[in-house]
Amino acid sequence: MTNIKKYFIRLIVINLFSLIYLIDTTSFDYGFFSIQSIFYSINIYLLYFFILFETICSYLSFYGLDFSFYKLIINNLNNLNYEYITFIFFQNINFFYFLMFSTGLLFFLEKKKYNINLKKDSINTKKIISLIIIFLVFILTNFNPNLTHHALIDKYKGLTNKWTSEDLFFPKARYYSQYVKNNFFRNDNWYNTIKYSFYYSDSNPSGERLLSLIDKNINIDNFTNFGEVIQKKEYNNIFVIINESYPNFRNIKLKNNLIQKNKFNNDDVIVQNFKKKWNRTLTTQGSEMEFFCNKSVNFDKFIKTELKTFINENNCWINLIKDKNLVYIHSYGESFFNRTRYKSFFDKSYFKKDLELFNFKKCDQKYRGICDYEILNNMDKLITSKKNNFVIFLTVNNHVPLEPFYKDSYIDCERNFPLNLSEQFCTIYNNQMFFNESISKFLSNLGKDDLLVLFSDTPPMFAAKRRIHFEDKIDIYFFSKK
Repeated sequence: MTNIKKYFIRLIVINLFSLIYLIDTTSFDYGFFSIQSIFYSINIYLLYFFILFETICSYLSFYGLDFSFYKLIINNLNNLNYEYITFIFFQNINFFYFLMFSTGLLFFLEKKKYNINLKKDSINTKKIISLIIIFLVFILTNFNPNLTHHALIDKYKGLTNKWTSEDLFFPKARYYSQYVKNNFFRNDNWYNTIKYSFYYSDSNPSGERLLSLIDKNINIDNFTNFGEVIQKKEYNNIFVIINESYPNFRNIKLKNNLIQKNKFNNDDVIVQNFKKKWNRTLTTQGSEMEFFCNKSVNFDKFIKTELKTFINENNCWINLIKDKNLVYIHSYGESFFNRTRYKSFFDKSYFKKDLELFNFKKCDQKYRGICDYEILNNMDKLITSKKNNFVIFLTVNNHVPLEPFYKDSYIDCERNFPLNLSEQFCTIYNNQMFFNESISKFLSNLGKDDLLVLFSDTPPMFAAKRRIHFEDKIDIYFFSKK
């Protein structure tokens, strides 16, 4: 009888604290009672392990990442941005509270052997003090049952199939209706993370080209590498901009405005547009690796090997670029993810310290780097010749969390959904509009035999619940002159 009592108390504790502190994770989009807890609550040590495991996976799942991301972290411990990691930790400190309070309470109950007595004569000063301390701790950790209650209502309330005028302006509930299953049972975040890690593994390749608007000669169903377009013509200068977190909103009006308002599609410009899935496992490093090779290669070797050696050993398409002045530019530090190894392949490389010598402006944010627009506006200072250049420019300014570097707002965010849902949405959109102005000026000076390639490394890395407002694929643009 005692063992059954222990089991049900464990079951209640783990599901209660999950509900309180993990309500915003993707696991609760499917239900509110953990299927897995029915099994691991049988043993207290097993329960401790899965509480820790669930905490770790909650951080991952909240940002739409899987276990392979830890491989990237472990291999670059000396180059991590700990200020940013601290920011992420405190942004989601409720996950840590889940770990602390659930294990703490369970440990206390196990030590007391579940001898819970609520009789009047059993209540003494020590117990009263303990209850007061526990209550104060909950208050200090922003424990808010009312907030949890409203979050549950928003997630699980029933919705009709009829659209109303309110849905057009306040579609939050409508979005929930599309992604919440309204089930009683749910799978834990750790279970989902394992499932997604397998799903997005190398056995399930993610590079898929879906659409070409201009060039009908390209087999869009089997498009597998950038070289197929870049080598289609003998270009003079080739400029590649890997845009940090390009805001590819699902709102078509906002998305088109980024291109059209900056006149990327002038009559004298040829535009080719493709779409591909982004590398969920390797993020920015994955986007660079796929650009260099765009075929199945070993990532562990990529991050540890000199780039020139890696490209030669894997016969990457970029090695076919001959008689070009190879230039790599990154507005952040070269030690970040060991990009120093790129110097072996490129004739010239510019990182933050190198760019500081040109007195370029710095954009102050969590990732403090040189302002991307400054680099693009002064590209002529970085390339030694006007002919035969192959330049790859990796930006950084739009990395979440964002700080505005535009002077005047380009759009009234309060009147445009979903920009009115988040200040960060508004900032990333205006930042990109500002940077796109520089791209537009750069494009206007492009020669007839030049090529500009623009694509994003990933969608903006907001929490998974906010990425609902962004396309899950990235756009790739090829610009040339008629």
